[in-house]
Amino acid sequence: MSEMTAVAGAEILGVSTRQVARLARAGELTVTRTVGGALLLDGASVHRLANQVRHNGRPWTSATAWAALALLSGEGVVWLDASALSRLRHRLRASSASQLCWMTRRRAFVHRMRGWGTVTGLLASGVSALHEEAISALFDLTAVDAGVDGYVRARDLAGVVGGAGLVDDVEGDVIVRVVPDDAGYGVDHIVTAAVAVDLAESLDTRESAAGTRVLEDLLDRFRSGDTGRRMSGRRDQ
Repeated sequence: MSEMTAVAGAEILGVSTRQVARLARAGELTVTRTVGGALLLDGASVHRLANQVRHNGRPWTSATAWAALALLSGEGVVWLDASALSRLRHRLRASSASQLCWMTRRRAFVHRMRGWGTVTGLLASGVSALHEEAISALFDLTAVDAGVDGYVRARDLAGVVGGAGLVDDVEGDVIVRVVPDDAGYGVDHIVTAAVAVDLAESLDTRESAAGTRVLEDLLDRFRSGDTGRRMSGRRDQ
């Protein structure tokens, strides 16, 4: 999907251009480049945010977002204190899939890129995670060769970019999701709920429906106290 101006993005989202700039700084919109001081945006990121059902409340910090995704995936969380975890569990029990997507939207900064080499160092997510047999079965989706989608810690980004010669490109087929170093999550294993959120936010209707379905199931299990066993995965090579 092509890039668009901040003015066009503001019209689609129904907000001011100043709010568009704030969303870009927060990582909720992807900036492709700046021309004469004006922001140009990845159109896909604008439409992805526009398609989300809006809810009240400020989005969670990356640390809280990853804690929520870890809890739903049956994992322990050591980077939040007991009171914060208690509040988060309460919020999760009252949340829907669309609310979860809305509140966790600052879990990572997203870059659409292209490169000349094999991309290594990304932890598979979204459609790339479907190459894991268990995840493909869980979402009832077949893996396809549709580019690369994955997470990386901010401190490791330069190595991933340099290794594959990656550059920002609105038409690129490499989605790099950069997790802040202070998020708590080590980006060392696949988090099922994160894959579900990434798919739920997809502009592809089948992927979006599958991601939403799994999120609702994870939330139902969490409310019933049955979070199941952790599903882990390896890094893409």
